[in-house]
Amino acid sequence: MIFLTIFFMGLQLGATACAIGCMPVMSPILLANGEDRSRTMKILVQFFGAKLVAYTLIAVLAFFGAALVKSMIENSFFSQILGAFIILLGIWLFFTALRAKKSCIKDCTNSKVSTLGYLGIGFFSSFSFCAPMMSLVLLSSTTADFNTSLLYGISFGLGVVLIPFLFFYLFIFKISSSIAVQLAKYKKHIEIFASLSLIIIGFLVYYQHLKL
Repeated sequence: MIFLTIFFMGLQLGATACAIGCMPVMSPILLANGEDRSRTMKILVQFFGAKLVAYTLIAVLAFFGAALVKSMIENSFFSQILGAFIILLGIWLFFTALRAKKSCIKDCTNSKVSTLGYLGIGFFSSFSFCAPMMSLVLLSSTTADFNTSLLYGISFGLGVVLIPFLFFYLFIFKISSSIAVQLAKYKKHIEIFASLSLIIIGFLVYYQHLKL
């Protein structure tokens, strides 16, 4: 029963703050990759999979020391790392788009760099202060069993990523893919616009003008 409660705590966070907070980053990324459904799914799995790993790690670390985790979450260090990841990803996508041919649709980017960027953004965007997160930290710190704290993190993480994943895949992806198909001849321009948007968002996150 407690795991179901934790899952719904995560669901509450995912249905509000997470979905809205992820929109500035995920929307331009999906817009730039809207023509390739499999690539879109891969990006979403990488991004939200990293968030699931982050929440599980937070719960495990809380098991060993809640005060340490609380100070980590409240520290602006993670916001700066997140901002740096977004900026680097945006810069890479920008120069990749400039080098790409107009007819290029698939395999236009370096998958290794892109994967690292999506994983990094998903992971570090999970370290944000909020009531559900602190509840997870509190519950994990009071349990006497390591495996229980691990399951707390997994349950919470699944709850957080479920609604945003469905939202971006079923709603935003439908919109971005429709736009990309209609404006296929402007794909290079769309990718450049999306990458520049990411760079701007990255600076806003780095200097904490934007919270994800």
